[in-house]
Amino acid sequence: MPRPALLLGALVLWLLAGCAAIQDPLAGATELRPGRPYEVMTPGMHYFTFTLAAPARVVLESDVFPGDMTAVDPIGELLDSEGRTVVLDRLGGSGSNFRIEERLAAGTWYLRVHDPQACFSVWHCDDDHRYAVVLTLEDDTE
Repeated sequence: MPRPALLLGALVLWLLAGCAAIQDPLAGATELRPGRPYEVMTPGMHYFTFTLAAPARVVLESDVFPGDMTAVDPIGELLDSEGRTVVLDRLGGSGSNFRIEERLAAGTWYLRVHDPQACFSVWHCDDDHRYAVVLTLEDDTE
């Protein structure tokens, strides 16, 4: 077999092996803490997690910086512990922000956030897509 074909075959196998080893995005989720905003500065899909020790009323929302309102439009998607969508919101908050307000059971939860106006890779992207994600636990007297 000619050397270039051998190298190409090895490259294809290496790429396939790398794809098979891609980590579950939920496993690398960033922990959200109530009342502490997490600033997102890069485009793409971002995963967050939080754990409730007891049932609670939860508010998850984005906070797009005022100068970026026309360029940034994050979508928030609440996921259960298995990664299934519970609620999806795009413009439930003020301005270009999502707002998810739900009463949730105790356990581990995830939030997937992406901006459809941004590119989905840090390569070939020149602009920042800044916004913050905030978790708030509200008084739940139900």
